[in-house]
Amino acid sequence: MGRGVIAVDRAVAFVLGAGLTAAGAAALGWRFHLIPDVPELLRFGWLADTTRTTWWPWATGAAGVLLVLIGLIWLTRHLHRSGVARLKLASSDRTGQLTADADAATTAAGHTLTQTPGVRNCTGRIILDRGQLVAELNPTIEPTADLDTIQTAAERASHDLHRILGRDDLYHRVQLHVARHDKAPTRVR
Repeated sequence: MGRGVIAVDRAVAFVLGAGLTAAGAAALGWRFHLIPDVPELLRFGWLADTTRTTWWPWATGAAGVLLVLIGLIWLTRHLHRSGVARLKLASSDRTGQLTADADAATTAAGHTLTQTPGVRNCTGRIILDRGQLVAELNPTIEPTADLDTIQTAAERASHDLHRILGRDDLYHRVQLHVARHDKAPTRVR
């Protein structure tokens, strides 16, 4: 999600929350006669007359279609499409554009990381997170793995990925996942 979508979500949540809180407080004040000069019973005679007009079904239908469209737009803005498939390399210029397969690069970095003792497997991807390119490596490590060794290997893999892609705007994130059980030793018969 982009910052604009997050800002709109927060603003709408604030307005709805404030409106519902005010409506609830007003309803409680009306119920317990805390608001002066409020009638005991509210009558909306105009509402019954309005719903009998010929334009009312068209207006409610159009409002429903509009709300469905707004909901669909809201949902598509929240879809997780942050993955980057191809990266433009720094050596690109007006004579040509060089690109790299982002999945292949992170797969190679993950494969390098799996050569470290205590790392079971590693997946990776490059995402666009709030306007920043971020290379994510997600190694699964054994519960008994040496974290200093893992840290050194993760830093080396991230440095290699950064050097290969040659992008100064590439940030790195390594999220360790600890396996639930030690890997069972292979039995030889």
